[in-house]
Amino acid sequence: MTTNVPALATPGRRARQCPRQPRQHPAGGDWPAAANRSCKQARRSRAPSCGACQTQRSVSLRRPSLLPLLQRAVRQSTRSQPIAEAYRGRANSFGALRLAFALAVVLSHTAALGFGRPLMQRLDLGALAVAGFFTISGFLIVRSARRSSIPRFLWHRALRIWPGLWVCLLFTGLVVAPLLYLERHGTLDGLWRSEGGVVDYLRQNWWGGLRQFGIADLLQGDTPYWRWQGGNTINGSLWTLAYEIYCYLLVAVLAALTILRRQLRWLPLLAVIAVSGVVCWNYFQQDTPGGQGIWTAGAVGPLPLLGALQQTYLLWYGFMFLLGGVAELYGDRLPINDLLGVLALVVVGWLAVSGRFVGPGTFAVGGNFFGPALLAYAYVVLWLAVRLPKALHRVGSRNDYSYGVYIYSFVVQQVMAKAGVQAIGVVGFFLASALLSFGLAMLSWHLVEKPALRLKNWTPVSLRGRPDDPTPSRGGRPAEDEAPVALSGRVRAPDVGSDPGAAPAAG
Repeated sequence: MTTNVPALATPGRRARQCPRQPRQHPAGGDWPAAANRSCKQARRSRAPSCGACQTQRSVSLRRPSLLPLLQRAVRQSTRSQPIAEAYRGRANSFGALRLAFALAVVLSHTAALGFGRPLMQRLDLGALAVAGFFTISGFLIVRSARRSSIPRFLWHRALRIWPGLWVCLLFTGLVVAPLLYLERHGTLDGLWRSEGGVVDYLRQNWWGGLRQFGIADLLQGDTPYWRWQGGNTINGSLWTLAYEIYCYLLVAVLAALTILRRQLRWLPLLAVIAVSGVVCWNYFQQDTPGGQGIWTAGAVGPLPLLGALQQTYLLWYGFMFLLGGVAELYGDRLPINDLLGVLALVVVGWLAVSGRFVGPGTFAVGGNFFGPALLAYAYVVLWLAVRLPKALHRVGSRNDYSYGVYIYSFVVQQVMAKAGVQAIGVVGFFLASALLSFGLAMLSWHLVEKPALRLKNWTPVSLRGRPDDPTPSRGGRPAEDEAPVALSGRVRAPDVGSDPGAAPAAG
């Protein structure tokens, strides 16, 4: 014998039977499986249910369990996906990271140029920012080289580096230098063709190697940096461009030797293992009496157009570039894991705070440089590029000002320091110099860099008609992420988020 189920009565509507099984719910007991199925069917059909069903549903809503949330968070943090899948076209934060690294260099130079002291005694923020630049550059430059012919790849790199650099050098030599020289001497005689003058400055530094740091005697004795280091440097940020160009040329050689192909990608991986061994050896040699590291002193070169490259800096920044490049080569196997990313970030942060992750050069000789942390740092950079909020994906995707901020900030800060602007304090000096540098970077991008990038798909008349690259471009825009890799009749300036050479940074 069955018992009638309570009816649900609503105002203005005739009472209806609950579509459950024709038996009464057990008070305080477990709900029968058949009743649960019947109740789910009622919800799907939007039929009214009985009061007991509504009470049970409201109780379950009032007592949510945290266990499913914790389980979901654990699954999310331990879930891995290859970086080739995590990195999708322009859906990344490389542009935001480049701009952040450029501003970190400006902040680092604020203390040195404005106040004649390091920003922090136990951490070289500028060196770490430049290392981040080289990691990003290695990842994206290798991707570009694998998708382009070698002449097209070199053409893209030349357009990205040199037009902005040339205008910056001309601005420094033809605008800044005459104003400073006139203020100092009251005349322009001896500025142009004298030894160490403007002409020598342009000729020595035209191709990216900073072989002449100053112009005449413009800043001697007039700036905090001179009183601290004795340097007459007018734009010290440009020195790392030689190392960046050297890495570009090395990638071109590897591409010509087909080493960047999938079948031979194990060779760059062996290079990473070997250089990692050198870095670890150098670290332990620091604490050994009379121990000597490998590539911690001396120079390579002088190389044509670029000048001499210090071995310590080439080891540091070249290793970061190599790590980024190998990450791209093994993008189908390198996992992007949130748990690993957080652990790597904690390791880098702890070493930085403890003073064992300072930077290359003289800091490395002093026992403060923990080289193996570079592996963790490179992973942090790539992890942040694909895990930062989506709102940051738009930074630098259309207009990338990071390169301009970098190459103009040193000149701006030197002029401001000579004018005594540092009297407003560290924060005020940083903000003022960052804003001025950003303004010049905007002019550089819209008037120089972006128009130059419209020539990325240009081909000599004698070579037109030959398919230069394997991947067709889309209306002159670069495919996916980095460089345009085909000829197109309709050429448009690419998004700089797609062009990794945007910010070869400074130290």
